Amino acid sequence: MTTQLSIPENALSVQETNSFTALTFTTRTTLSTLSQHVRTVAEDLYAEANRLNLDVSGPIYWVYTGASGDENQEFQLEIALPIAQEREASSEFSYKTFPSFRCASYTYAGPWSDFKEVYSILFSQLYREGYQGTGNVREVYTVIDFENQENCITDIQIGIA
Repeated sequence: MTTQLSIPENALSVQETNSFTALTFTTRTTLSTLSQHVRTVAEDLYAEANRLNLDVSGPIYWVYTGASGDENQEFQLEIALPIAQEREASSEFSYKTFPSFRCASYTYAGPWSDFKEVYSILFSQLYREGYQGTGNVREVYTVIDFENQENCITDIQIGIA
């Protein structure tokens, strides 16, 4: 289904994010096989954080390294749950500190099924404004509503040099 997205002409804002520590799941995948690899990861991260008595300090991040938009190109995906502190080791996940991140950011409200079109518009704006992407993208899932995805809010952060 194709929609007409209403994204402002100069939607991207440049920012430097703060570093954060997270309980993290890492895999190699492609856009076409993504859903097969990560069905319950976010739920599992929250359960493990609860089991380890970790203080969750932010929403779930999806961190893409080397994703090009090609459905069949392999890239690294890290799904990260920010925490306030590390405690005992997890048998399923690792701890990782993500460094600060210079990015062009856009907060998208709506269904994830529109991401392909959203990214197309955002990357067009990025290049038109003279920025170069670093090959790193983060999605911060601020509001998740599986019942009505129109209510979802995702901060899209495109790494820039």
